[in-house]
Amino acid sequence: MASSGTPPESDDTKAALARAFDTVWERFLGIEGDEADTVENRRRLAARIVALARSGEIERHELVEAALIHLRVLAEAARLGMRNSPDTPFAAAVHPKEQGGHAFAPETIAAMSTALDLCLDELPFRIPSDALKLLSTSILESASRGERDSDRLRLHALNALKARQ
Repeated sequence: MASSGTPPESDDTKAALARAFDTVWERFLGIEGDEADTVENRRRLAARIVALARSGEIERHELVEAALIHLRVLAEAARLGMRNSPDTPFAAAVHPKEQGGHAFAPETIAAMSTALDLCLDELPFRIPSDALKLLSTSILESASRGERDSDRLRLHALNALKARQ
Protein backbone atom coordinates (compact mmCIF):
# COMPACT_ATOMS: atom_id res chain seq x y z
CA MET A 1 0.00 0.00 0.00
CA ALA A 2 1.08 3.61 -0.28
CA SER A 3 3.56 4.90 2.21
CA SER A 4 3.30 8.28 3.88
CA GLY A 5 5.65 9.67 1.21
CA THR A 6 3.45 8.56 -1.69
CA PRO A 7 0.64 10.95 -2.64
CA PRO A 8 -2.79 9.31 -2.31
CA GLU A 9 -3.66 10.19 -5.91
CA SER A 10 -0.42 8.86 -7.38
CA ASP A 11 -0.40 6.25 -10.12
CA ASP A 12 1.32 3.82 -7.74
CA THR A 13 -1.44 4.21 -5.17
CA LYS A 14 -4.16 3.82 -7.78
CA ALA A 15 -2.47 0.68 -9.12
CA ALA A 16 -2.17 -0.74 -5.59
CA LEU A 17 -5.86 -0.11 -4.93
CA ALA A 18 -6.80 -1.71 -8.24
CA ARG A 19 -4.73 -4.79 -7.38
CA ALA A 20 -6.41 -4.96 -3.97
CA PHE A 21 -9.83 -4.73 -5.63
CA ASP A 22 -8.98 -7.54 -8.04
CA THR A 23 -7.67 -9.75 -5.23
CA VAL A 24 -10.75 -9.23 -3.06
CA TRP A 25 -13.14 -9.65 -5.97
CA GLU A 26 -11.57 -12.93 -7.02
CA ARG A 27 -11.64 -14.30 -3.48
CA PHE A 28 -15.20 -13.06 -2.90
CA LEU A 29 -16.55 -14.70 -6.05
CA GLY A 30 -14.63 -17.87 -5.18
CA ILE A 31 -16.50 -18.00 -1.88
CA GLU A 32 -19.92 -16.64 -2.88
CA GLY A 33 -20.17 -17.84 -6.48
CA ASP A 34 -20.94 -16.10 -9.74
CA GLU A 35 -24.37 -14.92 -8.58
CA ALA A 36 -22.55 -12.44 -6.32
CA ASP A 37 -21.07 -10.76 -9.42
CA THR A 38 -23.31 -7.69 -9.30
CA VAL A 39 -22.77 -4.02 -10.01
CA GLU A 40 -23.85 -3.23 -6.45
CA ASN A 41 -21.25 -5.57 -4.94
CA ARG A 42 -18.56 -4.06 -7.17
CA ARG A 43 -19.60 -0.56 -6.14
CA ARG A 44 -19.58 -1.47 -2.46
CA LEU A 45 -16.15 -3.06 -2.76
CA ALA A 46 -14.65 -0.07 -4.56
CA ALA A 47 -16.13 2.35 -2.02
CA ARG A 48 -14.87 0.27 0.90
CA ILE A 49 -11.34 0.00 -0.49
CA VAL A 50 -11.17 3.75 -1.06
CA ALA A 51 -12.54 4.44 2.43
CA LEU A 52 -10.03 2.05 4.01
CA ALA A 53 -7.15 3.58 2.08
CA ARG A 54 -8.18 7.10 3.07
CA SER A 55 -8.46 6.13 6.73
CA GLY A 56 -4.73 5.77 7.03
CA GLU A 57 -1.71 3.83 6.03
CA ILE A 58 -2.46 0.12 6.08
CA GLU A 59 -0.71 -2.79 4.52
CA ARG A 60 -2.10 -4.41 1.37
CA HIS A 61 -2.91 -7.63 3.21
CA GLU A 62 -4.94 -5.73 5.84
CA LEU A 63 -6.74 -3.75 3.15
CA VAL A 64 -7.67 -6.92 1.29
CA GLU A 65 -8.83 -8.73 4.44
CA ALA A 66 -10.89 -5.77 5.69
CA ALA A 67 -12.60 -5.29 2.32
CA LEU A 68 -13.29 -9.02 1.99
CA ILE A 69 -14.81 -9.12 5.49
CA HIS A 70 -17.04 -6.20 4.55
CA LEU A 71 -18.40 -7.94 1.46
CA ARG A 72 -18.78 -11.26 3.27
CA VAL A 73 -20.81 -9.62 6.05
CA LEU A 74 -23.18 -8.21 3.48
CA ALA A 75 -23.45 -11.61 1.81
CA GLU A 76 -24.05 -13.33 5.16
CA ALA A 77 -26.78 -10.83 5.96
CA ALA A 78 -28.42 -11.79 2.68
CA ARG A 79 -28.67 -15.36 3.90
CA LEU A 80 -30.38 -14.50 7.16
CA GLY A 81 -33.84 -15.02 5.76
CA MET A 82 -34.98 -11.97 3.83
CA ARG A 83 -35.97 -11.66 0.24
CA ASN A 84 -35.89 -8.70 -2.11
CA SER A 85 -34.02 -7.73 -5.25
CA PRO A 86 -30.83 -9.76 -5.82
CA ASP A 87 -28.46 -6.78 -5.91
CA THR A 88 -29.13 -5.50 -2.40
CA PRO A 89 -26.94 -6.52 0.51
CA PHE A 90 -29.77 -7.82 2.68
CA ALA A 91 -31.49 -9.78 -0.08
CA ALA A 92 -32.11 -13.42 0.73
CA ALA A 93 -31.14 -16.35 -1.42
CA VAL A 94 -34.26 -18.20 -0.24
CA HIS A 95 -37.90 -17.32 0.18
CA PRO A 96 -38.46 -15.69 3.60
CA LYS A 97 -41.30 -18.02 4.58
CA GLU A 98 -39.01 -21.00 4.10
CA GLN A 99 -36.68 -19.60 6.76
CA GLY A 100 -39.27 -17.89 8.95
CA GLY A 101 -37.90 -14.49 7.92
CA HIS A 102 -39.42 -11.23 6.77
CA ALA A 103 -39.65 -9.45 3.46
CA PHE A 104 -38.60 -5.82 3.70
CA ALA A 105 -39.28 -2.82 1.49
CA PRO A 106 -36.33 -1.52 -0.53
CA GLU A 107 -36.13 1.56 1.73
CA THR A 108 -35.75 -0.67 4.80
CA ILE A 109 -33.06 -2.72 3.11
CA ALA A 110 -31.22 0.49 2.23
CA ALA A 111 -31.45 1.63 5.87
CA MET A 112 -30.10 -1.74 7.07
CA SER A 113 -27.23 -1.59 4.58
CA THR A 114 -26.38 1.94 5.65
CA ALA A 115 -26.49 0.92 9.31
CA LEU A 116 -24.09 -1.96 8.69
CA ASP A 117 -21.73 0.30 6.74
CA LEU A 118 -21.81 2.83 9.59
CA CYS A 119 -21.04 0.11 12.14
CA LEU A 120 -18.09 -1.12 10.12
CA ASP A 121 -16.80 2.42 9.71
CA GLU A 122 -16.68 2.82 13.51
CA LEU A 123 -14.96 -0.46 14.29
CA PRO A 124 -11.33 -1.51 13.83
CA PHE A 125 -10.37 -3.11 10.54
CA ARG A 126 -9.86 -6.56 12.03
CA ILE A 127 -12.84 -7.68 14.05
CA PRO A 128 -13.87 -11.30 14.50
CA SER A 129 -16.37 -12.75 12.06
CA ASP A 130 -18.72 -13.64 14.92
CA ALA A 131 -18.83 -9.94 15.86
CA LEU A 132 -19.71 -9.04 12.28
CA LYS A 133 -22.45 -11.65 12.28
CA LEU A 134 -23.79 -10.27 15.56
CA LEU A 135 -23.98 -6.79 14.04
CA SER A 136 -25.86 -8.09 10.99
CA THR A 137 -28.24 -10.17 13.09
CA SER A 138 -28.94 -7.27 15.43
CA ILE A 139 -29.74 -4.96 12.52
CA LEU A 140 -32.05 -7.57 11.04
CA GLU A 141 -33.82 -8.15 14.35
CA SER A 142 -34.31 -4.42 14.95
CA ALA A 143 -35.71 -3.97 11.45
CA SER A 144 -38.02 -6.95 12.03
CA ARG A 145 -39.38 -5.13 15.07
CA GLY A 146 -40.16 -2.09 12.90
CA GLU A 147 -37.08 0.11 13.23
CA ARG A 148 -36.38 1.91 9.95
CA ASP A 149 -33.86 4.61 10.91
CA SER A 150 -30.32 3.65 9.90
CA ASP A 151 -28.70 5.52 12.80
CA ARG A 152 -30.93 3.81 15.38
CA LEU A 153 -30.27 0.46 13.70
CA ARG A 154 -26.55 1.20 13.98
CA LEU A 155 -26.86 2.12 17.66
CA HIS A 156 -28.84 -1.05 18.47
CA ALA A 157 -26.23 -3.18 16.71
CA LEU A 158 -23.26 -1.52 18.40
CA ASN A 159 -24.99 -1.79 21.79
CA ALA A 160 -25.62 -5.50 21.17
CA LEU A 161 -21.94 -5.93 20.39
CA LYS A 162 -20.92 -4.06 23.55
CA ALA A 163 -23.34 -6.14 25.67
CA ARG A 164 -21.80 -9.34 24.34
CA GLN A 165 -18.38 -8.44 25.67
